[in-house]
Amino acid sequence: MKNICKKVKISPFFLFVILISFFSGLFRDVISLFIVIIMHELGHIFLSLKYGWNIRKIDLTICGGFITYEDVIDKPFKEEFIISVAGFLSQIILWIILILLNKVNVIDDGTLFILNKYNLSVLLFNLIPIYPLDGSKIIYNILCIYLPYKRALQLVDVISIISMLIVILLILFIGVRIEYSYIIILTFIIKKVITHIKEAPYLFNKLLLERYVYPIKVNKYNYVDSYDLSLFKRRKKNFFKINNHYVKESVILSKKFD
Repeated sequence: MKNICKKVKISPFFLFVILISFFSGLFRDVISLFIVIIMHELGHIFLSLKYGWNIRKIDLTICGGFITYEDVIDKPFKEEFIISVAGFLSQIILWIILILLNKVNVIDDGTLFILNKYNLSVLLFNLIPIYPLDGSKIIYNILCIYLPYKRALQLVDVISIISMLIVILLILFIGVRIEYSYIIILTFIIKKVITHIKEAPYLFNKLLLERYVYPIKVNKYNYVDSYDLSLFKRRKKNFFKINNHYVKESVILSKKFD
């Protein structure tokens, strides 16, 4: 756990917001949000450690927490899904704990209301299918089961952009008061989506290189009726048709990287 603590980086802007809240009377609100974010990320961290995933760093920002892994891409789908939903599960546990603490008068009704408000807000926010929120990771996990990896990446980006536009239109249509925090969060997410789009070719080549260096042991197969590496699927042994014969991926990747 000490090693994990060393990997945590709190955004200077978030620390500034906490400091300002102390003088503006919003300290309890900001600390409540911070507690919820920490609890959410603890769910991801605990399951990541359980499955032996290599965490490189954990960023805590006003927009939420974000974990960066230094690991192979082609992890088992089951592990990916469980880690993706772990944040939601930990928030449900937090909700139960808060109710119990309120029952025994450890926290008052006002504190319970504020904590539950932010707990629900963070949960609903992370359900939105926009990269890098958990909702997009769950969709990505499902897409990778059925689609080639490259197409799954592209579709996640398309879904992210469409979802972002829908959220913006809903805010404008409902007439929600636009606050600075909304603009900060939207700017942050747009930057993340753009970065993910730019990184897609690198991620695809990284997957191919990983599969060349670390062949996986699976009993599922993907037969492609052409020599098109863009149809390469995760968690399957891929075979590509060349001159009316199926050639296994190890041969093709060997030629590519040798």
